[in-house]
Amino acid sequence: MIRLMTKNFSAYKRLLIPCGLILLSFIFSLVFFIAGNSTVRRTFVFPSADDGKYSVETRFLSRNPHQGDVRLYVDELLLGPGIERTKKLFAPGTAVNSCFVRDHVLYLDLSKELLDMGGNVVPIKEGMELLEKNVMMNFRGIDSVMIFTDGRLSFENLPSAE
Repeated sequence: MIRLMTKNFSAYKRLLIPCGLILLSFIFSLVFFIAGNSTVRRTFVFPSADDGKYSVETRFLSRNPHQGDVRLYVDELLLGPGIERTKKLFAPGTAVNSCFVRDHVLYLDLSKELLDMGGNVVPIKEGMELLEKNVMMNFRGIDSVMIFTDGRLSFENLPSAE
């Protein structure tokens, strides 16, 4: 009788060790997945240099950057496309002076380099429209974008005199 119980326990032992290892590896994988998911997928739209169509690019950005989600996104947008044969939205050197969201409106102050024109840059009005489209597509809590240039309201945001 004791011999029979020893055989059964031995069979359970052989089965228990692999099941325990599988369960332990599952728990470790779950913990690392939850802790390591520190990026968020963002979409960028840039104009094509050839045919005037748009190219869509996806980047994985930090989930909780110290400068804020929207600011990091706008900084990446100003860096320009990573795809060949596409244009930048604004002239090289354009930087963010300030960026904040209040009452579902993004207030964005860009440097004066925005006004410079270059060979691989879209017209300023189109660049501002694409910037607004990109931001509103990636951040659902933002309903409109107010763009300033060196502290002054950009001409696209001024109310029309009708």
